[in-house]
Amino acid sequence: MLPAITVLDKLKAHPVLQYLTLDGLTTFTRLASHLKRDILQPQPICESNPAIAPAVLPQPIINFLGASLGISTDVVDDCWGILQDYVWEAPIMPLMSEDFRLFKCFGWPCGLTAISIYPPDDCCTNINCPNEQPLKKEFAKKTVVYTMDAGVQPAWNTSLYCAKCHTSYHNNYGVNQGQRTYYPGLPKYIQVGEHQFVETRVVSHWRALMLYGWFSASNASRLFKSTMTDDDYFQPYEWGLNNTLTTDHVWDEFVILSLLDDAVSHGHLLVIPHSGAQSDRFKAAMEERSQRIVLHGQPDAVHHVCDLCMQIFLMPDGTFHKCQAIVGDGLSMGRPCCGVFRCKEPLLNNRHRFCAEHLNLHGVCAIKGCENPVVELVTPDPKGGPSKVSKKKTCSLPIHQQIETKHQQRSTGSFLYKQRLQHAQISQPVDSFSGSRRVQEQDLQEDFESYLLNGQHIEMNTIKNPGTVGVADDTTEPGDPCPSKSAHGNRTLKAQFGRRRTHNEQTLVRPCGVIFARATMFGAEAVSNFLVMVKNAFSVPGAQKPEHIFYDTNCDARQQAEKDPWFKGIGMCVDAWHFRNKHAVTHAYCQLNCNPAMYPELMDSFSGWFFNTSIAEQTNAWLGGYHSMCREMLPAKFDFFLDEMIRLRNIETIKRLHREGRHPRNL
Repeated sequence: MLPAITVLDKLKAHPVLQYLTLDGLTTFTRLASHLKRDILQPQPICESNPAIAPAVLPQPIINFLGASLGISTDVVDDCWGILQDYVWEAPIMPLMSEDFRLFKCFGWPCGLTAISIYPPDDCCTNINCPNEQPLKKEFAKKTVVYTMDAGVQPAWNTSLYCAKCHTSYHNNYGVNQGQRTYYPGLPKYIQVGEHQFVETRVVSHWRALMLYGWFSASNASRLFKSTMTDDDYFQPYEWGLNNTLTTDHVWDEFVILSLLDDAVSHGHLLVIPHSGAQSDRFKAAMEERSQRIVLHGQPDAVHHVCDLCMQIFLMPDGTFHKCQAIVGDGLSMGRPCCGVFRCKEPLLNNRHRFCAEHLNLHGVCAIKGCENPVVELVTPDPKGGPSKVSKKKTCSLPIHQQIETKHQQRSTGSFLYKQRLQHAQISQPVDSFSGSRRVQEQDLQEDFESYLLNGQHIEMNTIKNPGTVGVADDTTEPGDPCPSKSAHGNRTLKAQFGRRRTHNEQTLVRPCGVIFARATMFGAEAVSNFLVMVKNAFSVPGAQKPEHIFYDTNCDARQQAEKDPWFKGIGMCVDAWHFRNKHAVTHAYCQLNCNPAMYPELMDSFSGWFFNTSIAEQTNAWLGGYHSMCREMLPAKFDFFLDEMIRLRNIETIKRLHREGRHPRNL
């Protein structure tokens, strides 16, 4: 690089450049340094060394720089000849607001944009490919980029192609033999669609909003539109692409960033199919990550201990023992599932009531016990086209059709908005400014409907979801038993018009707030299912069984656990508040075996309770904030999203424990 005094002497000796202002000089340097890839890519192979500044600028760049500075193209060539080494070796400088205006006025007509999307390298990186030359076969397409500092920006997305190994290189990934392999690390921009990129800083901001404020994807897109979009600067007709950020873009960016984070932490590359719909492309990778968490546990939770979740205490014989505790609790937070009780197969889409295995039941009457086919309605097209065929959910029996009409009346009233919010306990709306006037059909799992038939009169009864209290077993379907005929001759029928939902999410939480595990309960929260969850969670590699388990209905759970050798030596009691207020003094087993006062290791040196046994309820209050966001998710997305939120929360919890001097560490 030439010394500054030499550069100034050369500029001073030029008949035109000697009048260039300092602002003009820095503008030239800033714009040219920002266009390094655009300068290098059109060069012949002999001039394509990234370490050496090309001697000649491409004509579009000459035209752009000349128009931006108000100088002739000949003078731009001379200026480049003087400053090329400095521009090439200097780091890329951030653009100023005026620079974006210059790109719009003079760069767009020349095919240049303030943001250029290129692959990280200009050579083939396939270790099995003999090609060592810079790649010059390129494909460019228009795109829009959503940024943190500059709002929505138009850009050219350029991909490179290696003819020898048939690999296509894009900004985020390479494509070969139908597989998309993402590069190591996190890119500056993440591609979310064919023509859409989002700056990684923006995605991280959205993810933080979801973690700390239960921010939905639709609200994130609205926030970006209202605060980051300058309609005076960028109109869709100027670039031929819509600049609207959709909810799908936000969700896809969340998934991609989380998968790339996971790949970085585990030292592998993210590989997905290159073909297919965007919504399906990442499904297998999401399911693989969720299954890994089931088999290996949450990465920051399995080995975690700290001063709040483990106590070292002195035994009467003079030896020291440790006591690690876990707290379990359930949360009514269902997702759509198959209408066949306890069936765990996923729905093909969230509009179905049954999974692929039971898909034929869509054509069977929704009244339980009736196996007649549903009625098909054929509506002729007044314009002579194909007739519209729709199906009812009941058969041709008049009384069954009357029941369906009764259900539809309940499911379409405006009063149902308030009713559904109360039933689902939704605290965070998915879309704060939704204009929808249609209430989705009542979901069967939110409350259970039965119909009392007295002659021709039909009376509907509803039973609220019993919640997440552990029960002895869940051998019966919710709402059962239901007598088919009363002593007075009246009949009671049950129906399943809406989708079934999973019953609840069960969590295991350390007393310090680190979430150890989560599982979906398809039926009621039976204590047998809870015990299975505990065994599975603490059977992952590296996990150590807790010395004590807190659970609201441990009096039932303990009686079953005594039959399983795995639980030998593990204390199981009810926390002090529930023991005093929710458990009967007449329950002999509970009083003799589940009183927390029986376990001195649960006490601190001041005779107070050492562990925070309310932590699971406090954690579920946070997790419940995602209810409205998750209620329409299918299993792959549901599990992936909740596991990612738990992972991020655990990271923040451990940071807080460090700040508070609680000595978080791995055991």
